[in-house]
Amino acid sequence: MALTRDNWPSRAALQASLASRFALPPLPPPIQDWFAWCRRMGTQSLVLEEPNWREHWGGVLTGSGAVDAPGLLAEMEGYRFILDQKASTPEHLVWSDAVDAGLWQPHWVVLQNADGDPLIGDISQPEVPVLWDWHGSGRWSPQPLFPNLQMLMERIRVHVPPLVPRGGVPTVFHTVHLTDLGDEPLRVLTALKAHPDYRHLAGASLLKLKHQLPLQLLDDSVSVALKDDLVHRFEALGARVKVIERVYQHPDGTT
Repeated sequence: MALTRDNWPSRAALQASLASRFALPPLPPPIQDWFAWCRRMGTQSLVLEEPNWREHWGGVLTGSGAVDAPGLLAEMEGYRFILDQKASTPEHLVWSDAVDAGLWQPHWVVLQNADGDPLIGDISQPEVPVLWDWHGSGRWSPQPLFPNLQMLMERIRVHVPPLVPRGGVPTVFHTVHLTDLGDEPLRVLTALKAHPDYRHLAGASLLKLKHQLPLQLLDDSVSVALKDDLVHRFEALGARVKVIERVYQHPDGTT
C-alpha cells in the first residue's frame, strides 16, 4: 500500500526508520552538550538574533532540537534524507541520501532551523563549528556563523513577546491555530506554502502536516491585520481556525 495522507507514518516511525538505515560518524562531546541543552529548553519558543544570520528576516527558531542521535538523524529529514513517497509503504520507508548526490556533506548535522533555513553543525571538527544557509535554492553552500557550538547555545535565548509601557493603550496579543483542513485539505496545504513557517516543505513533507494538527499560524502577535488576514484566507478555503486573544496586564493591574 502506497503512502497517502491517511496512512502517513508518525514522527516516531520516521525517526525509527532513519535510525535503522543510517548512522552518523562519531559525535564529538559538544554534541552531547547540545542534547542536554535541548532537553533543558524543552518546548519553549527560542530565538537567535545574530546580525550575520537572516538579518531582517527574524530569528525565531522553528525546529525542535534533537535530544539524542536518532533525533539528530530525524532533524535532517528534508535536508540530507529525502523520503521517496512513491516507492515507500507504511511498513517500508524508502529514503535517498543527498550525500550520495554530492548535495550534502556526511559530517553536517542540522541543529535547528528558522522557517526552513538550517543551522548546521560540522561534527568533523572537535568544537563543532556552526554554519547556516538559506533553503530553497536547490543546493547547499553554508557559510560560517559561529566557531563552536558552545557559542550558539550562549546566543540563543527564550523568545518573549514585546510588552507595552505602563499606562499605555491596552494591547491584545493574537495566537492563531489551524485546527481542521476541511473538505479540500490539499488546497489548504498548498496555501500553507505561503506561510513563512511552512514554505520550506514540499511533497511528502507537506502532506504529513495533516497528522500534526493543530498547526500554529500566528504566535502572540499584536497585528490585528495579520490575524484577520490569516483567518479570512484559510476560512475561505473551508478550513477551521482558532484564535486566542491575550490582553497584556501589568503587575500593578493596569493594562
